[in-house]
Amino acid sequence: MQWLNRFSYHRRLQFSFLALILLPFAAVTFWSYLSVRQNVSDKILRTNEETITVIANQIEKTIDNISFASLYLSETYDPEVLNSLRYLTNAKSFGDYKSYIHQAKLKSIGGILTIQALDADLEIMIVNRNNRIIMGNLDRPIFSKLPDRFLQESARLNLNEETVLQWFPYRESGSVPEYYYAARFIFDPRNHEKLGTLFIGIPRHYFENLLDIGNASVVLSLVDASGETIAVRGGSGAEDRKKPLRSEVRIERTGWLLTSELPRSSIDSHINREFLVSISVVGVFFAAFVVLSMFWAGYMNKPISLLRASVKQYVGGNRSVRIPVKGKDEVAMLSAAFNQMLEDINQLLHQVESEQEEKRRLELRALSAQIRPHFLLNTLNSIKVNLLMAGDTTHGGMIDALMKLQRAYVHADQPIQLAEECAILGSYVQVMQIRNRLNIAFHYRLEPGTEELELPRLLLQPVVENAIAHGFSARPEHPRIGLEARLGGGMLEIAISDNGRGMNEEAINRLSRRLSGAEPEHPQPEKGVGLINTARRLQVLYGYRSRLTAAANPEGGMTFTFYIPVTNSKEESSHDDGHAD
Repeated sequence: MQWLNRFSYHRRLQFSFLALILLPFAAVTFWSYLSVRQNVSDKILRTNEETITVIANQIEKTIDNISFASLYLSETYDPEVLNSLRYLTNAKSFGDYKSYIHQAKLKSIGGILTIQALDADLEIMIVNRNNRIIMGNLDRPIFSKLPDRFLQESARLNLNEETVLQWFPYRESGSVPEYYYAARFIFDPRNHEKLGTLFIGIPRHYFENLLDIGNASVVLSLVDASGETIAVRGGSGAEDRKKPLRSEVRIERTGWLLTSELPRSSIDSHINREFLVSISVVGVFFAAFVVLSMFWAGYMNKPISLLRASVKQYVGGNRSVRIPVKGKDEVAMLSAAFNQMLEDINQLLHQVESEQEEKRRLELRALSAQIRPHFLLNTLNSIKVNLLMAGDTTHGGMIDALMKLQRAYVHADQPIQLAEECAILGSYVQVMQIRNRLNIAFHYRLEPGTEELELPRLLLQPVVENAIAHGFSARPEHPRIGLEARLGGGMLEIAISDNGRGMNEEAINRLSRRLSGAEPEHPQPEKGVGLINTARRLQVLYGYRSRLTAAANPEGGMTFTFYIPVTNSKEESSHDDGHAD
């Protein structure tokens, strides 16, 4: 139970209420909800099964009437009916009086059958071998030809089937048929020749009226044995159809399937209202308990909260924050001890800051001392004058550039603007190209806003020196050094690239580790100022955010990039001496 010590007392009280009261109540409520939901679903399911059973019985009764009518007409042995069928089997119109007599005979038989199936509003018609209607009980004209759509649907009938009714849908448009027909072929018992075809159709409104139970949420559908829809009733199309309550009854005479589907959302909406009241009441009491517990906890934890807030302020940088000490209770003693601890921490911090500042000065002086060459400015100045008077402008310019470098070396511990530093680098390159007999092209591009930023003197010079000494050791045909400076993300980025011989990937990785300090570097004074000292100097001056990186130049050679944090304040600038003395 040690993990409980990580929580405050009022949190423990709230967790106890949650674990011992609220969670059991929620579990019991949820179990009751599921039980009631299941019981209601079972009752509704049984009701739906009884309903579709009654509907199925009514459909079977209609099918029985259709079977009777089909048997009466297709298997009749009444000589008069047979003679009428034989006479009209190829007729296309009322060609003579006998055609009228025979058609009237068939019409009388059809009228008797229509009365028997009046409640279903069935369509009964006999079609001869020329697809002409010779008997019908609706508005279809006698001897009229069946529509092409009807003939296409009826073409699927099996001509060899003589004893079983064949069913097919007839639809003019849409997915639900206007009529669903039963068909039977009428054969002459004398020579077994086909005399005609009996069609008995059930209209769509009969099914829709039969499937209308007055509940729009319940979807009743009737499909035939092949899965085609005969009729559908109910449902607005917006209910949730995931796992609905489903009941089904199969009509054995035809193989039709009558189904009933009720979305669970319609059931759950009624049950949810019953549980909403109880949950709301419990929610009100729980909210009241939470509010009271927070009030009591705030009253008890106010001194501790004040102590915690003071600690946050102190960590945030406010070292003068102190806790008011009132009374002589345990909280007051704790506050006094805390205030004394803050005083001790302030003294320790002041001592550490002083030591670090002194260490920074000493290391900066040590690093600066490494890059101070000892030239005699007065002697160089005299040599320059003599050379210029003698007309040797080339060496005089070299001496002048060397003097500019010497002035920069003398004041190496003073900051300089980036534009001036680039000018000094130009002088350095001028001296080195004369010394090494190389025509080195040096150019720099400074983004607006970077020219006046101040840097330590000669911070960039070791990178240029490295490019000339190592990158151009193979003496390329067109050596060049480029410098670009830009601002981004609160950092000044200075990239110095060359087109020298470069380094392989392993050497670059090793150099990067040495520049970042991941690999210890043993100083070698005889080698002078190098890239490692420059990286160390950069971190001493600007802290851990600054760094010097090395990468291969896509155009050949190397690219060294300085990342220097930019602050709003500027260091006090110092100017070089204007004379050799």
